[in-house]
Amino acid sequence: MSTAKRTEQDVLQSLDEKERTLLKRVLEIERARLHISAADLTDDLLAEVKKVLP
Repeated sequence: MSTAKRTEQDVLQSLDEKERTLLKRVLEIERARLHISAADLTDDLLAEVKKVLP
C-alpha cells in the first residue's frame, strides 16, 4: 500500500478561508511569543507550524 506524502503547500491549499484565517492568527501569536519580526521566520517557527499542520 503506498501513501502519498502531502507537502506544506498541499495542506495550505486544502484549507478553507476560515481555517486560513485561524492559522494566520495562530502564526501571529506564535511570532509574538517567540519575539521575532515578520521577516525573521526561523526554524523554530517552522517547527511550530509543523506541529499544527500534520
